[in-house]
Amino acid sequence: MQAFVVILAALVAVVFCKKPAPIPPLLRTEHSLRQRLLSQADADDVTDQYPWVVRSNFKQKVDHFNPTNTATWDQRYYYNPKYARNTSIIFLMIGGEGPENGKWAGNEKVQYLQWASEFGAHVFDLEHRFFGDSWPIKNMNFDSLSLLTTEQALADLAYFITSMNQKYGFNNPRWVTFGGSYPEWTVGAVASSAPLNLTLDFYEYAQVVQDDLTITNKDCPVYVEQAFQEMKNLSTTTAGRQKLNKIFNLQPPFTDNSTALDITNFFANVYNVFQSMTQYTYDGRNAESEQNLTDAKLCQLMMNPNVADVVTRVYDVYIWYNEVTGDPNSDLTVFPNSYTDMIKSVSTGNLSVLGEDNAAARGWMWLCCNEVGFMQTTRNDSIFGGNVPLDYYINMCSDMFDPSVNMSYLEPRNKAAQTYYGGSDKYQAHNVVLPNGSLDPWHALGCYLNNTAGVYPILINATAHCSDMYPAYDGEPQALVGVREQIKGHVRDFIKYNPAIDGPTGSTTSVSVSGFASLAILLMTCM
Repeated sequence: MQAFVVILAALVAVVFCKKPAPIPPLLRTEHSLRQRLLSQADADDVTDQYPWVVRSNFKQKVDHFNPTNTATWDQRYYYNPKYARNTSIIFLMIGGEGPENGKWAGNEKVQYLQWASEFGAHVFDLEHRFFGDSWPIKNMNFDSLSLLTTEQALADLAYFITSMNQKYGFNNPRWVTFGGSYPEWTVGAVASSAPLNLTLDFYEYAQVVQDDLTITNKDCPVYVEQAFQEMKNLSTTTAGRQKLNKIFNLQPPFTDNSTALDITNFFANVYNVFQSMTQYTYDGRNAESEQNLTDAKLCQLMMNPNVADVVTRVYDVYIWYNEVTGDPNSDLTVFPNSYTDMIKSVSTGNLSVLGEDNAAARGWMWLCCNEVGFMQTTRNDSIFGGNVPLDYYINMCSDMFDPSVNMSYLEPRNKAAQTYYGGSDKYQAHNVVLPNGSLDPWHALGCYLNNTAGVYPILINATAHCSDMYPAYDGEPQALVGVREQIKGHVRDFIKYNPAIDGPTGSTTSVSVSGFASLAILLMTCM
């Protein structure tokens, strides 16, 4: 049976403990669903906050496609039986490109856990291989990363489901995955903000950011364009680079020996701030994304009449973003500016040297270089100019992993993955809900045509990345209320929920159901 993938890619900032080597936008994956719901006060593992959540491991196969390799490893998962009323209905949250810590299995405010309570579901949260505490091999060397592929991760899901069916004695189970699903083993899936087109050159991201700023205020993108054009002009002269050094407090500063790659890296990191604002604007992740880290605030700063210089306004945006998301123990006024330091922080395969966050960045970048693409470039016809070309990311792949990981390596692998998984035009699945936010740059790669019965695309007005998954809040985008009910209705249909049997006063007898959904993996989760 052909596999179809739904890849949820959330590309905002990985939270780094140290600021000296910034990770450019593609690497700044705010790893997995875990990070998108955590506050700075959260511990690495939060099961003490949710005593009903059990942290556990199970023996996963190292290589699903090599019959001679019988090795296993401990894959981490979290289990929440609090809502379960029978042995039939199970919800699975698929962890993405970073550690899971239990909050998505325990925080009762998130949407799918409210549905789990209503429908009496068991809840699991599975950590992705090569992230967190889930290591098939205890390193991230170039050769070892051959085991970090979407196909291996998908096979992990199938084996996990069968293993849990056996361990917990689920009878005629009705699995629903959030982030994606697996054929024959699930009855449905909710794949929020899932980009189905595995494009190598993801220039559309910048186009959506521009559209979002235009919606916020038609004059806002005008000032952004002026600022990026002026920064481009300044970067071409000695005096201009000295001015950029002074405005941004660049460390290390530009010199006459600065290369084109140094300049591109600077623009990639400036562009990243605009990406981070837009991707999660007005999301219910936390109080900051609801009211502060928003397009409205960004445009307010870029249109500030009290600051005459548009480039200085860009630095003000950077400072504002840093004050909210940066390390309070670092000098937030410094703009790290070394491509070499950035690459050095993620180029080793030694886990003890990498640390958790850099390991997550290295793992995500490998998936991008090896298969999925998603290189967030800018073109000359955008307000950001052609300052972040595809070559920048190709060089990054080569520098991080191996000189052989070049365009000749990337392009055929990316095309093969797109062909294998089908893309949005040839997406075939059953019982899959595909919600996307109209403000989310990732919606440009989504599916909006219901070419197959049982595929339910939804474009949610005035919302951003994975907005349907977060807790509701006062003043949130109005469309979310109706869309959540719509998604819940599809989930109810997928599991064939019968209150007389599945309800609080119903029988514990389970119902046999069959169905097929997309072969899917959540990669970044709401990333």
